[in-house]
Amino acid sequence: MIKKAILSILLILGYATGITAQQSISETEKLASLGKIYGFLKYYHPEVAKGDFDWDQQFIAQLPKVLKATDKNALSEVYSDWIEGLGEIKKCRKCDTQEDYFDKNFDLSWTQNPRLFTTELSETLTYIENNRNQKKSFYAAKERVGKIEITNEPNYKNFEYPEEAYRLLGLFKYWNIIEYFYPYKYLTDQNWDAVLIEMIPKIKEAANKEAYQLAIRELIAKLDDAHAWVNFSNQSQKYLPLQVSHLENKAVVSGFYNDSLAKLNKLKLGDVILKVNGKDFAKEAEKNLKYVSGSNTNNKIKRAYIYTLNGSEDQVVLTIEREGKRQELSVNRYDFRDFEYWNTPQIKSKSFDEKIGYINMARLKGEDIEAVFESFENKNAIIIDLRNYPAFIYKRCTRYLNSEKRDFTKIYTPSLAYPSRFQFKKPLQTNSSNKAFKGKIIVLVNESTMSRAEFTAMAFQTADNVVTVGNQTVGADGDVVRFEYLGGFQTAMSGNGIVYPDGTESQRNGVKIDIEVKPTIDGLRAGRDEVLEKALEIAKQ
Repeated sequence: MIKKAILSILLILGYATGITAQQSISETEKLASLGKIYGFLKYYHPEVAKGDFDWDQQFIAQLPKVLKATDKNALSEVYSDWIEGLGEIKKCRKCDTQEDYFDKNFDLSWTQNPRLFTTELSETLTYIENNRNQKKSFYAAKERVGKIEITNEPNYKNFEYPEEAYRLLGLFKYWNIIEYFYPYKYLTDQNWDAVLIEMIPKIKEAANKEAYQLAIRELIAKLDDAHAWVNFSNQSQKYLPLQVSHLENKAVVSGFYNDSLAKLNKLKLGDVILKVNGKDFAKEAEKNLKYVSGSNTNNKIKRAYIYTLNGSEDQVVLTIEREGKRQELSVNRYDFRDFEYWNTPQIKSKSFDEKIGYINMARLKGEDIEAVFESFENKNAIIIDLRNYPAFIYKRCTRYLNSEKRDFTKIYTPSLAYPSRFQFKKPLQTNSSNKAFKGKIIVLVNESTMSRAEFTAMAFQTADNVVTVGNQTVGADGDVVRFEYLGGFQTAMSGNGIVYPDGTESQRNGVKIDIEVKPTIDGLRAGRDEVLEKALEIAKQ
């Protein structure tokens, strides 16, 4: 009997110990919960959303209280006291309105986490959600095209490497902007909650300015969005005069920003880059992948190549492979303005022969459209090159491509009345006319086709007789939203969600391609444009 009693006591003590262990909360978990509460109240609580509080200082004041909390009861008490001090929330009559939302980004289930929050606190958070701010938000507004504008954020221009509390504040500000207003959050490789847990210690423990800024780069790269970038104004970047692509699993010189400077530095198309300053180039680029924003694998690798090649020094030594032989080149870096890239002479349009016309969308302007298309009206085919960045003239062009109006994209925009939910706008349509071209339309795309170019391609793909030729595009569509990361650092993201009318996602995937053509190293070395060659072949059929 005594043994059984002792055993029972031990089992009870063990169970109690287990309960205690289950209720312990790590520092990272506490900080993550604070970051989420901070953002939720900022955009949902009616009294906070109208800007009556110095919300950043509120965060700073709550931070030590949260860190001192030893369990969920103590933690929930901190948050409950905070919320109580913000004022009464009146019943919201508008909040019950049933709307058709795009909800792939919406998830407030964290407010019901029984490991972190008491039932009472979870009920309070649900009440705030159900009676959320419906008036003008102090911290966010919508632009005419639907994308979000981040407003009234304090100026932290001198915080290039702030103290720990403000490093965390910067992380939470950014994380919540993405949480509530980024249309493609559901498409990221890593779950956004998991990103927060991973990045808290990296931001918190960043030992110096360099480590801190690298952590910010890593954070922003996790959007998997080629529109996402950050500009540290204190960093002076210089560039090589070359463009580089990922072809046949190699880093290959695929173009030049300035032909004269490329020639001066003895660079040639098709050169394979093997080493940079004596280090294996592929390995160096792979190490930098986590700091590079990109929408898909090919895009990220290409950008990692560029990131690895550029730098602050005036010169870099490249080991290249050319015609089966290795050689070293000392290549100069330049200010990008030195390339005068946008001033490079290019044709707007031309005829390959009496049957085939060609349009370079990089140079076509609104005033050119009518004359160019009318000059091609008797051709059998028109090749439209979108391997570039066009003017915003897609609708005027479709007047000559479509015999009837057609939907070409659906757009969803963030809701300020219910943050993290999005609303579809009326589908966008092309123009049309009886002047629509009767022959073949061949649209060219590649790894340089991005954003407005992808949007334009989607419109042109509704033409009466169209085929799209090329290789995977960048996969970054939707108007760009620019805002500041704490410290005065400019950053950006895609602001609107864009899909094909049938729901097919172009973000990350790129636009639909009918005939895939990937350039080859041999083709580059021979000076061939293999995508254009395929288009000409189709045009002649």
